[in-house]
Amino acid sequence: MSYGLVAFCGLISCGSASLRAAPAQKEAAVEIGGQLRHRFLGGSYHGKVFIVDEEGKVEWEYPARNCQDVFMLADGSVLFNTRSDVKIVNRDKEITWQYAPKGKAEVHSCAPLANGNVLVTISGQSRIVEVNKAGEPAKEITFADLSKGSGNAHMELRDSLKTEAGTYIVAFLSEGVFREIDDTGKVLRTITPCGGNKNTASSIVPLEGGNVLIGTGYGRSVVEINKDNQAVWSLTEDDIEGLQMGYVAAAIRLPNGNTVVSCYKGTYAFFEVTRDKKIVWSVKGGPFHGTTAIQLLD
Repeated sequence: MSYGLVAFCGLISCGSASLRAAPAQKEAAVEIGGQLRHRFLGGSYHGKVFIVDEEGKVEWEYPARNCQDVFMLADGSVLFNTRSDVKIVNRDKEITWQYAPKGKAEVHSCAPLANGNVLVTISGQSRIVEVNKAGEPAKEITFADLSKGSGNAHMELRDSLKTEAGTYIVAFLSEGVFREIDDTGKVLRTITPCGGNKNTASSIVPLEGGNVLIGTGYGRSVVEINKDNQAVWSLTEDDIEGLQMGYVAAAIRLPNGNTVVSCYKGTYAFFEVTRDKKIVWSVKGGPFHGTTAIQLLD
């Protein structure tokens, strides 16, 4: 199946910058706007993963340098990345699984797979790897010939996922491009949410019906794109007075149609927004400073 190349720059205010680790800062008081109503798992680029109750109180936390992806597994363990590796840590804070790529590379993304393997994105080496339960690579897809950022460990790649069809969607951050590829590296689809502006392809989540929800990184926006590569909804800083989105690290769609957005160095660490662009609740301060990942647990 072949798809066309699409640009949506007219919908989105696009920027360019580099996500770098900041020095540790004293935590400010937690501020919650509206009624949170959700228990969640989060990750901070400034050095930890944490579980938070419906009132914003931290129940559990663990050190995680430069975390950008975080998932709770069926047994309650937490899967997350650091810049150098991917770990699974149980609730007793014991490392039960770990994978670290060799050579000059950075890890900005991981994802659990249905077969128990973990998908790891290896930035700078132009590859994604399915790692098995023994911590060994079971499958590898390389695409150095596609990537203009090959060799750039920090800026080449961000998110990747495996679709139900067995293909992979990879965020080529520095190019501002998402590419869907098969297991040979052949390109099946290309999406440029900010017209290919640099550093504007961070996260992507499949939705029901074939749409995808994209966090554009330094595009400072969220955009939903349908199977025909048409933008059907977007959120930018211009849509809500006083909102600064910083680096849009992740966006997830809730069953009620609202969207939860995770922003690095934005006005809020996380916030939920309605389809008509009204903020329902927001969180900032405390351990949420520098957050880049969230998973609702309810």
